[in-house]
Amino acid sequence: MDSIIITGATSGIGFECALQMAQIAKNEQIIIPARNIGAGKGIIEKIKDKTGHKNLKCLELDLASLESIRNFSESFAKEKNNSISILINNAGVQNIGETQYTADGFEQTFGVNHLGSFALTLQLLPLMKNDGHITFTSSETHDPSLKTPIEPPIYTSVQELAFSKETSEKTNIVGQRRYSTSKLCNIMTTYELQERLKKTNIRVNAYDPGMTPGTGLAKTYSPVMRFLWKNVFPVLTLLKSNIHTPAQAGRNLAKLAYSEKYKDLKGIYFSDGKVVKTSVDSYNKVFQKDLWSGSLELTKTTFTE
Repeated sequence: MDSIIITGATSGIGFECALQMAQIAKNEQIIIPARNIGAGKGIIEKIKDKTGHKNLKCLELDLASLESIRNFSESFAKEKNNSISILINNAGVQNIGETQYTADGFEQTFGVNHLGSFALTLQLLPLMKNDGHITFTSSETHDPSLKTPIEPPIYTSVQELAFSKETSEKTNIVGQRRYSTSKLCNIMTTYELQERLKKTNIRVNAYDPGMTPGTGLAKTYSPVMRFLWKNVFPVLTLLKSNIHTPAQAGRNLAKLAYSEKYKDLKGIYFSDGKVVKTSVDSYNKVFQKDLWSGSLELTKTTFTE
């Protein structure tokens, strides 16, 4: 039996993706990583009740800790069903308040959204099936030309992004930029990893869920914005394109990873039901190489094809 691993599956898009996956992938084990094992087991019972899927398991994982990522990878490698058919890197944070840091001293947004997913992916890569699928959840906020409400990204270097400097800018502006830049990094990682895996049949893709009101992404926003995000913005899903409920976004993510319809897609960015081009910076080879080599160094991981 093969395994499907979905990070960030204890709530929001990730939970909805796991729910959908449990309905369509009946013969595969679904792994729900969680910082809180108790909460993770509760999610598993919820999914079992809704779908009848019997092969679900929770393993402890904190993407803000390289030690936790190593422990997760080592624990999973010892599992009976340790052959991975799908890895969905969906977990992410957005912090617009005071700067927070990971256990290893990295700025939290970059540390979790990029470095954590990067380290996890490379450590699990030896267990991926030759025709496996890796997905990184990104965001349209990575592209300045789309003029989203979020501050556009600025890629500088891995070192500068990981170890943030003091700034006089407003924390919400800095926080938004860190988020959009981390999402740009997800896409650049997708392209670079796919290139390095071109001699295999492994597919690596990036996914844009669109704006998804109601998720926990806005928890560091002001009380008014949190209220609007949860109670008012969901109405927009009925009025505008690429604005989805968490359930819609989760189903689309599961389908991209699992459906036969998309099995030939490799090294692409999938948004609002179609393959689209990404930002100018995302194709910058110098940025991609710097991100790759710097991330290997900071996470102390190695690439094994």
